[in-house]
Amino acid sequence: MARTKPSLAEALSPWSAPHDAADLLEGFRLSIVALAKEQHTGLPDSMRVLNALRLCKGTELAALGGDWPAMGVRRVGGAWTLDARQFDLWAQGQISVFRRRAEAAQPTVQRQSRMSLI
Repeated sequence: MARTKPSLAEALSPWSAPHDAADLLEGFRLSIVALAKEQHTGLPDSMRVLNALRLCKGTELAALGGDWPAMGVRRVGGAWTLDARQFDLWAQGQISVFRRRAEAAQPTVQRQSRMSLI
């Protein structure tokens, strides 16, 4: 069965479009914040974090933590999870970076002045 929703790893891929990456990361950020509120902890349950980020294994989360150290990946009791507050701050920063890249990538419309036509 093919996966229809991208994972956090796909959103952070250098080949993803910046606008899409920002939107996906915002969704992941909101789901982790909601999960932390629901569980009343800054370190939510590992399996639920993996489901929210659409990752299959804790090692995938550990690898992302190695690539993005400020993300807040932690090992708790033998399982990989996220520090929800640190992930929230990191994601907000990354979202703003992706949005700036998306704005910079948009083509600018240049208007020709009337003086140059005369």
